[in-house]
Amino acid sequence: MKKQEQRTEFIRLRAEGRSLRAIAEEIGVSKSTLSEWEKELRAEVDRLRAENLEELYSSYGMAKEARIRRIGETLRRIDTALDAVDLSALSPEKLLDYKLKYQAALKEEYKAGAGADVSGEAGDTLEALRSLYRRASAGDTSLPEAKIELAILDHVVDGYERANPFDMFMK
Repeated sequence: MKKQEQRTEFIRLRAEGRSLRAIAEEIGVSKSTLSEWEKELRAEVDRLRAENLEELYSSYGMAKEARIRRIGETLRRIDTALDAVDLSALSPEKLLDYKLKYQAALKEEYKAGAGADVSGEAGDTLEALRSLYRRASAGDTSLPEAKIELAILDHVVDGYERANPFDMFMK
């Protein structure tokens, strides 16, 4: 190997993070010579190291972008499958549980700040939903009664949302 080739190889190996000892064994140059090259060629090693790092960042970013796209596509397929599901086959208890969870998620989504709270008629409706859920879970209400009460509460919630979707969850 010619001296210029050795120096080029030194720069490449050093940019990869190899030790002077390992480089000395690989290219057949004494460690003391490599120490001198280290001082002399530091800028080139740093430049190549930065290029390698930029290439890694770029490839990682592309891989991350592809993973995000794939996750998004999977979520779309799940949404499509969920849209086809007949929710009426679920028990009223399960439906009510889902409704409460989604309303809580919606409340969090629309919170204006740390001081936002459910109050007034909207809070009364949420409490009525919680009460229905507790009674249905305990078996204190029949299935037809629970369905009717849930339908009424659902219409109340829809009325709040149509009037102003933010009012339901804000002070």
